[in-house]
Order: sequence, then C-alpha cells, then structure tokens
Amino acid sequence: MSAATVLASLAACSAWAGGGDSKSPAAPAPVVQYGKGRLICLLANKAIAESSGVAASRRTAGVFWTHNDSGDKPNLYAFDLRGRNLGTWHIQGVASRDWEDMASFSLGGKPWLLAADAGDNDRKCKTPRLYLVPEPRIDPNRPVAVGQVGVAMTIPFFYDDGCQDCEAVGVDTTSRTILLISKRGKRTVYELPLPDKTPPRPLTAKSIATLDLGWVTAMDVSPDGLRAVVATYGNLTEYARAPGESWAAAFGRPGRTITAPGRQQGESVCFGFDGKTLYLTSEGSPCPLLEIPVAGSP
Repeated sequence: MSAATVLASLAACSAWAGGGDSKSPAAPAPVVQYGKGRLICLLANKAIAESSGVAASRRTAGVFWTHNDSGDKPNLYAFDLRGRNLGTWHIQGVASRDWEDMASFSLGGKPWLLAADAGDNDRKCKTPRLYLVPEPRIDPNRPVAVGQVGVAMTIPFFYDDGCQDCEAVGVDTTSRTILLISKRGKRTVYELPLPDKTPPRPLTAKSIATLDLGWVTAMDVSPDGLRAVVATYGNLTEYARAPGESWAAAFGRPGRTITAPGRQQGESVCFGFDGKTLYLTSEGSPCPLLEIPVAGSP
C-alpha cells in the first residue's frame, strides 16, 4: 500500500462526531462488569523484555502487538493468546528514542497501529512523535514472520503547558482525537487532533483535565469511543462518556477503579478485539500476558 493511498483513505473517513454538548449527554456509556484478573500465558519471544505498550489487533481476533521501552530498535512484536511468537516488524525510517505506548484502531475501513515515541524522563523538551503505520497482516497458522512496514504518517507535537513525560496514548476515531496523559506532576490529560497527513509543523496538544492518580503508565480507548482505561503501576481507572459528550467532561468526573492483577512493572493496557476484555503486559522476561475478563465469561 502506497503512502498516498494510506493518507487518502484517512482523508476519506467521515467527519468526526465528538465535541457535543457535555451538559446534556444522550445516554451514559454502558457499564461493563469485570471479573478477577488472571495470568493467561508467558510470551515465547524473549526479545520482548521491556513491554511498554500493548494493542489488540483490529484485523485478527486473538492477535496482539507490543514494543519494548527505550534501548530497542523501532520494532513491533506480534503474539497470540497462547503467547506464541507470531513475528517481528521493523518500522522503516524512524527513530526509537523512548517508545512508551501504542494504540490500535480501525479508520477508513483499515486497521492501524500507532506507536508513541513520547517518553521524556528528564522533561528536557525532546520533541515527541507519534508514528502511524498500517497494521501488518498476520496469519497465526504460518511460521514466524519477519518483515518491515513503512510509516504512513508522522505526528510531531508539543504540549501547551511545557515539557512532559508521557507514557499513555489512546485514539478515539469517533472524534478523530488522540488522547495523551502525562506520567507525573499533575497527570494532565491532553487532546491532539488526528490529522489526514503528516503536519508541516508540530501540532499542539491541549490540556483538558487533570487526574488524581498515581503515576500514569498507559491508556487505551474502546473502539466505540465511549470508554478510556488508564493504567498506573497499581490498578486501572475507567473514564466513560455518553455519545457526543466531550472527553474533558468525562475526565472531569471521578473514574471507576478496576482491580488489576499484580505485575512486576505494569506499563501497558488495551481493550481486546471485543472492545471490552482488558489485557495487560509487564516489563520483565519472560513477559506475562494478563487478562481482566468480562464478568461471567469463561
């Protein structure tokens, strides 16, 4: 797929529907009740030693993607619910300074992956960048694959209130919004528009809320755009909104705590293919894959 085709498909996506009247929401997002978290497997790929982001495939149920923290090459690793190594894809032509989170989503009828090179432990105003790539096609029944994938879009940006260390990113396709949360300090939530093509200059991530949480290490947005789950080194917190309600309103309310299973150093979370089940990894090798199932599921 050429870059022109990729960007054209993004531009053809329908106009965003978010930003509605936050004072009169249509209806609250449905509450999902969760069961007890559990370890479901250890990942076979020993190259995954510092899993710092995880995303469920939006192309193939049961397939997941992850990346390592700083120090690795710009690689994305695929695995399944049994922990099998499904392959490694190298993102061409980009740096891997401090990748801290990733997201998966469908837009324009195609599945995408977004990698966030947004870590800045010393808050030295290193320009954060987001890399958007088409999700590679995975066949879990074939041998381990090794490949390369080109970048469809690079999104450089700054924060409207100075340098930040960010380890949490999520994408809401219903409003074409990228959400980010700073790890320390005020734990500020930011909004960034998802553009149609690489912007000519860095965009500005605008602050919309602050959270009363511990260090924020990951985030994901449900495919329906109604729930955001935020991870710390301890438990998770879910923020829900009604269709058309702003994310500022959703994050302005106290979130709902979801008990997470213990992890050595939990820096990732994602919604599964069903948009409800939650999955987590942890730094350390072998890397664990943990699941927080919907209550009553087998």
